[in-house]
Amino acid sequence: TYVAISLQGFSIRAFGSIMTAVAFALAGAFAFAVAVAVAVAVAVAVAVAVAGAVADAGAVAGAVAVVVVVAGLLFSGYVAWRVLKEDEKFAVVRGFGLALSTIGGTSFRGADLTEASFKQAQLNNTNFADTRKIATNLTHVCWRNAQKLNKARLSGSILQDRRVRALLTTPEKGYKQDFSDINLRGANLSSITLEKANLKRATLSDALLTNATLKDANLTEAQAINADFTGACLTGATLEAWNIDSTTILKNIDCQYVFLTEQPNELGVRERLPHNPDKVFQPGDFEKFFKELLDEVQILIRDGIEPAAFRAAFQKIMQENPTITRDAIKSIEKQGSDVKVTLQVPEGTDKAKIERNWDEGYQTGLKAGKEAQKLESAQKFEELAFLAVRRDISIQNKNEVMTGDKQSRDINIQGDVHQSSFVSGDRSSINHQIEQLNKTETQTQLKPLLIELKSLLENDSILNESDQSDALVEVETITQLAQSSLIEANQKAVKRSLLALKGIILSIGEVTHFTETAKPILDEIAALFEL
Repeated sequence: TYVAISLQGFSIRAFGSIMTAVAFALAGAFAFAVAVAVAVAVAVAVAVAVAGAVADAGAVAGAVAVVVVVAGLLFSGYVAWRVLKEDEKFAVVRGFGLALSTIGGTSFRGADLTEASFKQAQLNNTNFADTRKIATNLTHVCWRNAQKLNKARLSGSILQDRRVRALLTTPEKGYKQDFSDINLRGANLSSITLEKANLKRATLSDALLTNATLKDANLTEAQAINADFTGACLTGATLEAWNIDSTTILKNIDCQYVFLTEQPNELGVRERLPHNPDKVFQPGDFEKFFKELLDEVQILIRDGIEPAAFRAAFQKIMQENPTITRDAIKSIEKQGSDVKVTLQVPEGTDKAKIERNWDEGYQTGLKAGKEAQKLESAQKFEELAFLAVRRDISIQNKNEVMTGDKQSRDINIQGDVHQSSFVSGDRSSINHQIEQLNKTETQTQLKPLLIELKSLLENDSILNESDQSDALVEVETITQLAQSSLIEANQKAVKRSLLALKGIILSIGEVTHFTETAKPILDEIAALFEL
């Protein structure tokens, strides 16, 4: 008997010779059906009682007694058959029978069997149940070719599922099998064959999957926290919404491509990675790609965005986490009336802390900007694009080409493509461009407003250097757009820049000479563009 001891890494190969003495006397098919025998005994006792009571009544009563006995035996046989088939309706009877059959047998109750091996062991009448105070640890135990595991007491472990027992004792049978929703937490699946298997919503957390064959397997929504996939083959696997984190080991993965969606889209194709069907992953690509996903924080902002609140939230994150800069914003995606912000964070970052900082900063920003007019969801998203994204952040789709001191930008927002070339906010360049605004009446009226606005931004110390630089870039944008004769075509772009400038002003959070002077100027500029 092994009770409440550590057997970590212990090998129990060909363990059948240990199952002796009292265990043999109570074991086998008879021991396993003890609970059924109880039912038989009850049926027979009832039949005998009935027969005795009617013994004097003649042959008819005797015949009735025989029928009762036979019926009891048939019923007991049926129960025994369903118990052996592991019918869930008879789980209580099965559990009772197993408890009786393991009395006197080898017991590992409460033992630490981490990484132990039971290869080819005869395990009938063995007790692996938890004690009242200590759970039996079966993490990463090897069950390959173990015999009669179904007649061992396994209460409290994943081995209660007959699918789990079949897979762990005969790994080759995993090919093309349905293991959806299966619980394999902490299982030893090393070198196992799960090619084309359905592991949708399976629990693989803490499991050992080193060198496992998962080619073309469906891992949609599978839980794989702290799972070890070292050396596993994942070519053609479906990884839609699978759950991994920094504890998931993805070293030396053998993979040429994967699918990120389970069902084909309207064009009849599934999202493949690499996207080019003529390309495949090179060694190490899989880990690099999915490792990047592990170092992301995704924040969902519901029902649109208040720009001042967004700025306050991001400033809060940067203050509390010095390693995070403006470049951390990886993408901003519109999802219905909500917006999903994805941040790239250093490895080991406390993601819960990041989200708490964001929530606190956002609420502070909402209070500071409560007097601002609420915008429609699409307008708020466009404002966010120019307010928070500093020419170098992807919003849904973006292509950047760096040429000299200039950046070419192509931003796709809800299907509208706005292409423009921006300089870096050089002040002398802005002055030169403003001075050229004299070709039309609108330009002539706009020129003094831009000069006054630029002077306010440069000379007022209330703005920090970063906000001042952002604001000057927006002034430059408006100046460039004003030089075009296509006023109507540029209205939306001018509107975004004005909204961005208003957002910067709102982020100050107090009424100053700067804010009182700048707001009317912005309103006059908007009027000139008929906004």
